[in-house]
Amino acid sequence: MKKLYAAAAVFGLAVSMLCAQTDVSQSTLPKKIYVGDTVELRYTFRSAADFFADKDKSAVSRDIPVKALQFEIETDDYTVEKASLERSGLQYTFCLTFVPWRTGAVDFPPVDIARAVYGKTVPSFSIVLQSVTVSSILRSPDDTSLRLPAGPLLLPGTVYVLYAAAVALVIIIIIIIRMIVMWPAIRSARKEKRLLRSYARNAKDLLKGLRRLEKSGMQTDGRSFCTELQQLIRRYLDFRYGYHFSSVLTPQFMAAFNAVTAGTLSEKKQHAAELLTSVMSRSDYIRYAHGSLDAERQPADQYDTTLGSEERGRLLSMVREAVRDFEEVV
Repeated sequence: MKKLYAAAAVFGLAVSMLCAQTDVSQSTLPKKIYVGDTVELRYTFRSAADFFADKDKSAVSRDIPVKALQFEIETDDYTVEKASLERSGLQYTFCLTFVPWRTGAVDFPPVDIARAVYGKTVPSFSIVLQSVTVSSILRSPDDTSLRLPAGPLLLPGTVYVLYAAAVALVIIIIIIIRMIVMWPAIRSARKEKRLLRSYARNAKDLLKGLRRLEKSGMQTDGRSFCTELQQLIRRYLDFRYGYHFSSVLTPQFMAAFNAVTAGTLSEKKQHAAELLTSVMSRSDYIRYAHGSLDAERQPADQYDTTLGSEERGRLLSMVREAVRDFEEVV
């Protein structure tokens, strides 16, 4: 079968040497060509030569390797990308796809169809392609107006970068809008966080003062101890509730707590307020009842104005417990 095809090919090529191609026509797509365009050149001719002798009778098209064209396929003027041959009876169409790189006339060498299809062992059968004109973007040397805007020429893969940038831009816009909508809540949360930190520093200052007072031990008399203890408590409460506890009398302490919090103290903080009120009451008694007749009443542990180390420790512990409850420290 292969021998039959080879014989047919040789026979067809021999006939082609006797019968020149006729009905020649050439066209390009696109018709208006610019530098960098992908152009399809179609050269149509009639010939009795059979360039499909080695193919099935139903075959109407065959690809031609560009290296088989036997001329330089990549020059400063053009780059040939692919070639093919189509047939319809005795009519053939040679298709050449290329990219021009300069303006003006682009000329191709003669194309030996027979040897491009069957190799150098067969007789030559060449076609001569007409020049192809590549236009300039400017219509004439004196015309400086540009063509109508066209889509941008992008490097391969650039479109994906643009898509990614667009998606990133949309995400950034969404985040900005969300930040604007949530800004009041964010500001409120930051303000609350700063307030909590200031409360923590206030409580830390009180505890530091209690430690300093505890270290003084019996070196400080009871009235001085109670005076400093009350000052620490009042200073702490002034900042904690933004209320002048420094000017509130001890019997009015619980009323002041209820006024400041509108009666919304939790059970834990209510207990803390009662502890501090109790400490304030006992320290008031030690400060002002010393040497009075009331101090001589019985039982001594209730009316005595002497402040021993054990009671000092108990008062300090009550204040620390109250601070833990106010700050809700577990």
